[in-house]
Amino acid sequence: MDLSVKNVAKLLNVSEKTIYRMIKDEMIPCFRVGGQWRFDRREINSWTEDTRQFSFGAEKGRPSVTDEESISVTEFLRRGGVYYFVPGNTKEDVILSCLDLIKTAIPQVDRERFFEAIMDREKLCPTSVGHGIAFPHLRLFKEFTAPFSSISLCFLEKPIPFGALDNEDVDTLFFIFPKSERRFLRIQAKLLRLLKDDEVLSVLKKGSKMEIYEVFSRKEAEIFTKAAQ
Repeated sequence: MDLSVKNVAKLLNVSEKTIYRMIKDEMIPCFRVGGQWRFDRREINSWTEDTRQFSFGAEKGRPSVTDEESISVTEFLRRGGVYYFVPGNTKEDVILSCLDLIKTAIPQVDRERFFEAIMDREKLCPTSVGHGIAFPHLRLFKEFTAPFSSISLCFLEKPIPFGALDNEDVDTLFFIFPKSERRFLRIQAKLLRLLKDDEVLSVLKKGSKMEIYEVFSRKEAEIFTKAAQ
């Protein structure tokens, strides 16, 4: 069921003005239908669960939106690991090589079945998102959810054709291992928002593992608490 601005404002106990400000600042998942902003109920539920604790200061006397299970993208990355110089000459090669590395950090992953599911998704539509980055993932997560959500970041030995819309070869892969499909949607939305930041993109291209953790942590705190200012 799609929600309106008014619905979401009521759900979050904030004003419609606050929701419009969050839309403008790309703080909340939404889409347009016939010139009107709409929200997917599933994504909003995930957003309230996974977003860092918010306090809508402009709404004096109203409760804040909190999430006791909230974990930062940086912590998800620490769980899944960062891997460098992943070999391979094709999309299939590099995804298999990545899964071989990741399985030590994510032992519950069935490499062969997970690979087949990822490639089924790639056949439908490439998962590249621009700037040489791709998010290889599944169509459905029912059989592949993990006890704890995590993100594995893999840097390829060389750029690989990925069928990107911008025709740019891919050299950076994010693998999201979610606790649920809903959690995947929220983690992906957060990552996509962070990857719009020039500093994040710059560090991804030339930074060390610790620099990547630092910039993700700092930018996540900066971007996702902006609505409280």
